[in-house]
Amino acid sequence: MNKYDGIDKRIVSNVKMYARNLKRNSIFRSMDLEDLEQELMCEIFSCMSKFDKHCGELEHFVRKILNRRCLNLLKSYKRKKRDSVTQFSEFCDEVSNKGADVAFERYQDVFEMHTEVSRFMNEMPIKYRLLYKLWADHSIVETAQILGVSRFAIFRDLKRIAFLFHCLRNSENQFLFLVGRKKMGKNLSSTETLNTKELSQLEVCDLADLSEQMSKLVSHTKELKEKLEDALNLRFSETVQDNLRSDNKDTGTTKFFENGFQITAEVPKKVTWDSEKIDEIIKTISEEKRKAIIKTTHVIDKRKYMQLSPEDKLLFADARTVTPGKTRFQISIPTEA
Repeated sequence: MNKYDGIDKRIVSNVKMYARNLKRNSIFRSMDLEDLEQELMCEIFSCMSKFDKHCGELEHFVRKILNRRCLNLLKSYKRKKRDSVTQFSEFCDEVSNKGADVAFERYQDVFEMHTEVSRFMNEMPIKYRLLYKLWADHSIVETAQILGVSRFAIFRDLKRIAFLFHCLRNSENQFLFLVGRKKMGKNLSSTETLNTKELSQLEVCDLADLSEQMSKLVSHTKELKEKLEDALNLRFSETVQDNLRSDNKDTGTTKFFENGFQITAEVPKKVTWDSEKIDEIIKTISEEKRKAIIKTTHVIDKRKYMQLSPEDKLLFADARTVTPGKTRFQISIPTEA
């Protein structure tokens, strides 16, 4: 929370009021109220040298400044939001005519500001998302060097992005967007048509795309599987329970027919053991019988083991074996530190 010690209370109250009014506007909802207050307070400080108490009240002077600043902020953000899509289209055209370096320098703010462009880029393969991110901090030449491609490849990708952006915004060309988006990256069918060695030789951006698609597919498949299992249970659970009950069973396998199909349902047994009671039972039976009946597995909690003293760790050293597991990879666009 901003503190305004030593500042006239009339100024503070008006700044807070105008900041709250700005915050209610949809344009500024994503901004912190404290940031808006600071923006307005800075404007007040920059104009205080012009205040003449013989020409009017302080509060009237402050409100006049705040009114002007709020209107300018609204006009500025509305103009940027309205123009950014048009500027993005102009930028893509200018890439072909004057070169990407000149075009990006002129239209860089568009990419950072407009939510529609951001949502569009999130639909692109990861290769193009990385290109979009690099533009913010590097020139086209530097971007080409980082990605290990030529400037021509950057120009080509910009033209593809521009074309698909126009298709996405034009309802008549939605189909072209879907077709073009599919052609811009590898799809999961590549994992079927290529062998392991051929897959390993793909570009990193293609491997990243395939990995992202696979993760989404696995997650989606899991959701659909759970949904289907719930539907089958809702459809046939009463019949299964009736069949098992007629055989005086709660669990097991039962078969029945419906519309010419044989349906096999298995209700497995779920067994749980009370560890404390087992410890008491073990004390009452012989060691020979104990070994024949009970399978004991000792597990050391990893977190608690790491908290042991070096002397205590040494006690378990001979019983502890560490071997490498299967390597897991994740390819992603780096985030800001």
